[in-house]
Amino acid sequence: MSPVVKDLLKRRVLPILFIGAMAVLIQRTCNGAERTHATIVLDFGDQAARVRAVDAHLTVDGEANAEFHRAALPDLAIGPCRFEVSMPEPAGVLTIDVDLGGPKKHLVRKIHATDGATVNVPIAADLAAP
Repeated sequence: MSPVVKDLLKRRVLPILFIGAMAVLIQRTCNGAERTHATIVLDFGDQAARVRAVDAHLTVDGEANAEFHRAALPDLAIGPCRFEVSMPEPAGVLTIDVDLGGPKKHLVRKIHATDGATVNVPIAADLAAP
């Protein structure tokens, strides 16, 4: 290879290739940080009066992502149970432990969220079952 061609590659082409490679790397890194923001609502339906406490744990890709706890005050209903999450992937597994003042229910739900969505998780039917 002639010295002129080597010089051209070294001074012109290689810097352009390097800048292009860095642009691709930066773009992949920035897009990889996108997250799905959603609100999860636990819907107790007609069973809300029986609920004394609830704990919910969200895992995404096998890693803990969010936790929620709420307990009812004595002689009062638990009230609305909703919490915000920021997920690295749009799908996850929600584990819910509900204290009914005696029996406890352990429920597992798969959820899928889109950015900005409200995900309603109906669990009244599971709480009514013996």
